[in-house]
Amino acid sequence: MAKASKQHDEKITTSIYLTKQMCGEIDKKADREHISRNEQIRKYIEKGLAIESYEENIDLITAIIHQEIDVSIKALGNRLAGMINRMTIISAAGYYANIALIADLIDADRYSSFEKIERLARKRALAYANMKSGDALKAFLDDEEMKKAVSELKGGTPAYVDFDV
Repeated sequence: MAKASKQHDEKITTSIYLTKQMCGEIDKKADREHISRNEQIRKYIEKGLAIESYEENIDLITAIIHQEIDVSIKALGNRLAGMINRMTIISAAGYYANIALIADLIDADRYSSFEKIERLARKRALAYANMKSGDALKAFLDDEEMKKAVSELKGGTPAYVDFDV
């Protein structure tokens, strides 16, 4: 093991030609780091080799990053799809529960068929959906508006626009 370490640390002498400006910049950097010119040149060479190695492996690194991102996005997409599916089921259950409740509260003299009740419910839902979120929430949470809607369902005066029923 000592041989491998010794071979790694074994140095050779080589000559290079530098411009005066390059040599001056290397000397300034070496002085700031309190090392010799030769050590500073070796640091620059090591850094250059590391950058070259990085550039050679950039495609591999990029492919790995893309693969990890794809896996994460697919997992999150599947999770969102599952959540949307559950929300759709819950929404449909609520919709049909409300229709059943409306059918029990309905004034048979005012409405002639369940289809008309259902059509009115869809139109109301569309009206809420077309409102700005804040306005729809405000209307939905307004107790007086809810009382008017229930009164309408029971056969009272329409609380909103007449939906041709």
